[in-house]
Amino acid sequence: MRVLVTRPEPAARATAIALAALGHDPLVAPLLVTVPRRWQPPATPPAALLITSANAVAHGGAALAQYHALPAFAVGAATAAALQSAGFTDVRTAGPDLGATLAVAHAQRITTLLHLAGANRTAATPPAGLSVTVCTIYQARRASQLPKAAATALAAGQIDVALLYSARTARTFAALIDRAGVSRAGLHIAALSAKTAAAAGTGWGRISVATTPTQPALFAAAGLVCDKGQ
Repeated sequence: MRVLVTRPEPAARATAIALAALGHDPLVAPLLVTVPRRWQPPATPPAALLITSANAVAHGGAALAQYHALPAFAVGAATAAALQSAGFTDVRTAGPDLGATLAVAHAQRITTLLHLAGANRTAATPPAGLSVTVCTIYQARRASQLPKAAATALAAGQIDVALLYSARTARTFAALIDRAGVSRAGLHIAALSAKTAAAAGTGWGRISVATTPTQPALFAAAGLVCDKGQ
């Protein structure tokens, strides 16, 4: 299948590799470009880090090295892998979303977390007794138009499914599709969550939603993996 990957780099490249391993033809077309922001580590060291995206690792800079020995709570396997590759020695994965990760950190008696985050992020209320300091270290800028290869493939009806990983990407995709004059009715979109699907709006030929906010579940919803049990 020809699959449009709309998420930012470097995650888009990792997704493309996973799709190719399954025998699909990925077309990478990031609709958000992440760029670093200047940030200052807090004066008081935290008990642990909270990292919700591999982009935080990519844009954290040299200042991240001072935290290598701390526990680092990662949301998602890709984020965990990025932390390990960057030299973190105590990486803990605790569930597919921010709320679950905060709950696990609290259960492990962590009292202070430093969340290295993007400017656009999901809000969550930490459990009582857990303090979270947020440092914004990167931001994502929306594309002003579809990448040329993606626009050509979409106009020609050559995309079997478009993968949407965030509400912001979904809104951007919908706006750029309309601006390019491509009919929504001929497109199948697969969203990481119901919120992401809602952000894309209506009028699509088909909408699939992952049962959990993970890439394997998204691939399954999009019909990109075989059911070997059948």
